[in-house]
Amino acid sequence: MKQKTWFTLHYWAGFHFSLLLSFVLLMGTLATISTELDWLTNPAIRAEHQVSEKQLIDWPALLQAVNQDYPKDKIERINRPSMPWHNIEVIARDQENQRFRIYLDAVNHNITGEGKWHNFQRFIRESHRHLKLPLPIGISIVGSLSIAMLLLFISSLFIYSHWWKYFFTFERIKTSFKLARIKTQPINLRKEASTKRRFWAELHKFIGLWCLWFVLLVSITGAWYLAERWGAGVRYPAIKNSVNHNQSGNLDVQPTKALSRAIDYMQINHPEFTINQVRFVAAKNIIEIHGQEDAILVRDRANKKVFDNLTGEFIGGHNGSELDWHFRISEAADPLHFGAFSSWHYRYVWFAFGLALSFLSFSGIYMYFLRLRQTGALKLLEGRNSLYVLWLNSFWIKWPCLGLLCAWCYFAIRDLIFLP
Repeated sequence: MKQKTWFTLHYWAGFHFSLLLSFVLLMGTLATISTELDWLTNPAIRAEHQVSEKQLIDWPALLQAVNQDYPKDKIERINRPSMPWHNIEVIARDQENQRFRIYLDAVNHNITGEGKWHNFQRFIRESHRHLKLPLPIGISIVGSLSIAMLLLFISSLFIYSHWWKYFFTFERIKTSFKLARIKTQPINLRKEASTKRRFWAELHKFIGLWCLWFVLLVSITGAWYLAERWGAGVRYPAIKNSVNHNQSGNLDVQPTKALSRAIDYMQINHPEFTINQVRFVAAKNIIEIHGQEDAILVRDRANKKVFDNLTGEFIGGHNGSELDWHFRISEAADPLHFGAFSSWHYRYVWFAFGLALSFLSFSGIYMYFLRLRQTGALKLLEGRNSLYVLWLNSFWIKWPCLGLLCAWCYFAIRDLIFLP
C-alpha cells in the first residue's frame, strides 16, 4: 500500500477509537502504580520496617497475630508487600462474608490497620481490564482495542520512512518548536495551525519511536487476554487432598501449626523458593503457597505447592520451569503487560512508558484538530468549541464508545456508594 493509505489507516484507527482507547490506556498506566495510590491514602499500608523482595518472612507468626485479633473472621490469603515500603496484606472475610484487608508489620507482626476490599488498586484494575462490565463482555471489548493498537503499530512503520535513523535526532523537534512560537501579523489561523501541527507531529513521532516496543508488547498481550477469554486459556489440573485425618477437626480455625510445617518443608526442599502468597482454601482442606523460583516471566501461581491444612503434609504442586509452552505464554502475559517482574523498579518503567503512550493518544487527537484547521475545514465552524468540532468530525464509533464510558460511570458510582 501507499504511504498515504497507511496514514489514513493510522489516523482512522487512532482518532475514531480515541475516546475509549485513551481511557483504557490511562487506566492501564495508573494500574501499574495503583498500590502506591492506596499507600498514599491509607496510613495502615505504610511500613515502619521495610522488607526486600526475597527477604524471609515469618508467615506462621503473621497468621497467629491475625487470628488473635480477628478470631471470628476467615483468612483467605496473606500477601508479601508489593513494594518494600508497604506492609503485609491479609485478605479476610468478616462474619457477613464481606472481604476486607488487614495490614501488619512484616518484622514485628503488629497489626497497623484495615482497608476496604474495593480500594484504588481494585477499582483501577477493573476499569482497565473490563470497564467494570461483566467479564465476558468487558474483556472482549478491551481486548479488541489491542487489534486497533496493532494496526497503529504496523501503520506507523510505513508512515515514518526510515524511522530507525531518528532515535537520537532532536534537530527536527527544535526547528519545528521555534517555528511554532513565531506569531504572524496579522494572525493567520491556518498558517499557525500548520506550524503547530508540524511541531506536534515531530514530537509524536519521536516519542512513538521510543514506545514502539511498548506498543507491540501491550498489543500482543492484550490480544492474548482476548484469546484467553474465548478459549485459548489454560487450566491447571486440580490437586486433590488425599491426606486422611479426623474430619471432625475445627476447620474454621486457621492452621498455624500446619503452616509452620509447610514452611519448614519449603525451606528444606526448595530453599531458593521466594514465597509471595499463602492461601487458605478451607473448602478443599488445603494450604497453597505461591511464589517465584527458577522460572522467569511467570506469575506466582505458576510455582504452587499444596499442603494439607491440618497436618501440613505436602500434597503436590507444579514448577513454572516445567510447564509447556502454552502455560508459559499464559503466565508471561501479566508480567509483560504490567511490568510485574521480580523487582518493583520495572513497574515505574512501565508507568513512564504508559504515560508516553497516553500522550501519543491525546496528541494524535490534537493533531487531527490542527489538521482540520490547517486545511480550512473549520472555516464554517469558527467560534465553536474545539471538542465539539472534533465530535462533529468523528465517526459513528463515538456513540458505542460513549455508551461504554457511560456504563463505566454507572458501575463506578454504584461501587463507590454501595460496595464495602
